[in-house]
Amino acid sequence: MATRHATPAHLEIDQDIRSGSVAPLTDRVNVEPPILNGMTSTEAKYIALVSFTVFIALGGLLVAITGYWQCLLIVGLFCPIAVLWWASKYLAKIKRNRPDAYYSQALHLWAVSKGISKPKFIKHNGFWSLGKTLEGNFSSPFHVTEEEKPAPKKSRK
Repeated sequence: MATRHATPAHLEIDQDIRSGSVAPLTDRVNVEPPILNGMTSTEAKYIALVSFTVFIALGGLLVAITGYWQCLLIVGLFCPIAVLWWASKYLAKIKRNRPDAYYSQALHLWAVSKGISKPKFIKHNGFWSLGKTLEGNFSSPFHVTEEEKPAPKKSRK
């Protein structure tokens, strides 16, 4: 009677990948994984922090105007969630068909062009040089310029 040996787990995963039932996670190695409509957790933290700060201030203003403390609760909690959802949809539209971190690099280049940030990329429009000139002529020796042409001979009549 033949005994059946258990297949190691890593070989089962390899078979699943080959069959197409499981996708390999090789694209997740160097990139932060998305958590909400393609938005990463770092992006979500920044957006949540800014929107929470803005809406808490707005809720405090509404409490001062109306006297209802519930305004602070409603505006301070539900509006940042709505902004986070809207921002995730907007970022998904910006990121579509572009490489990873494209929009953050574009935002950095925009800040550099406005003088807000220092450049961390090489941004040079022109020719690179070594800072010194080279002696000599780069034209072909077979190409005769106007100055090098011999003077035409005068014919005698």
